[in-house]
Amino acid sequence: MTDRRLAMLFRLGRPLSPLYETLMRVRARAYERGILDVLQLPCPVISVGNLSLGGSGKTPHVVAVGRWLRGRGIRPAVVSRGYGGRRARGGPRVVSDGDFLHATAAEAGDEPVLIAESLPGVPVVVHPDRYAAGRTAVARFHPDLVLLDDGFQHQRLGRDVDLVLLPAAAPFGTGRVFPGGDLREPPDALRRASAVLLTGAEWLTDAECERSRRQVQAVAPGCPVFLSAVRPTGLSDLAGNPLPMEYLEGTPVAAFCAVGRPEGFWDLLRDIGADLRRQAAFRDHHAYRERDLEGLEAAARGAGAKALVTTAKDAVKVRDLAGVRSKDRLPVWVLEVEVRPEEGFWHYLIGRLGPLLSRSIPA
Repeated sequence: MTDRRLAMLFRLGRPLSPLYETLMRVRARAYERGILDVLQLPCPVISVGNLSLGGSGKTPHVVAVGRWLRGRGIRPAVVSRGYGGRRARGGPRVVSDGDFLHATAAEAGDEPVLIAESLPGVPVVVHPDRYAAGRTAVARFHPDLVLLDDGFQHQRLGRDVDLVLLPAAAPFGTGRVFPGGDLREPPDALRRASAVLLTGAEWLTDAECERSRRQVQAVAPGCPVFLSAVRPTGLSDLAGNPLPMEYLEGTPVAAFCAVGRPEGFWDLLRDIGADLRRQAAFRDHHAYRERDLEGLEAAARGAGAKALVTTAKDAVKVRDLAGVRSKDRLPVWVLEVEVRPEEGFWHYLIGRLGPLLSRSIPA
């Protein structure tokens, strides 16, 4: 969806924003005052969520925190909604038991499958009811803690650490709540947060980052605010075989993705040195079909591109179509990335998790 069309939809929805904002405030207060039950798991819970409608980098941050925990001998399990997948009959779906993948992106959603592939040894369970998914994860895998993906608004499940991601360039987006803007809740909902991560900080100057940090602290006084940057880590084909990053430098490519903020992907490719001839953005979580790839390839060839490039999140869906692609098709490359929060964030987590796990955690 183009920025112009999105702005038009927000303008049309603006009259309804006050009503939606009021409903979200009433809901939040109902949980805070015990009118609605907050259900607790028998282990600590870290939630990673956001305030806006997509594009804040929740999935790579869940992966980053999961890897950090594993590196310190802490055994997490990941719980997610499974957006874009098919709801399993009979309760929560185990996407991965830590050793084997038990669901495809079509069944469980693209993000849970990507998380499972990125975190070997970590179980991943999905269900719209995150408490039910958490109970299944605890009963089957006995983790030290549960890592809750996209959990800020899912207040029914209690959490011990509530991490919220905001875009560093514009922490509060349009400043209006859906459907008249891109916020899920009003900005002062951040007062529930344990800490905030400002994502995409690599594109801003130090002064701009500091300005955004002050914006957040003005809304949520006393809440720690950390910066986080994205960096490319590698290039591969759809089968996961590594390719030299130099393949992208100066090579005419066509990029496509179905993520919340496609502009970040285009910018990253240009920063690497790719000759970006064409780009195509699909709706977040788009389920690709063969005709999509045929259209992308035709447009890419017309623009003189030598390869298609996409994200790891898209690759878990596109590769299911790889078997029907003939050998004379353009190659599809996958850009791998990771997020790097500033060092103070990890020290913060050590301070929060030590008492919860009743043990010291190495830095």
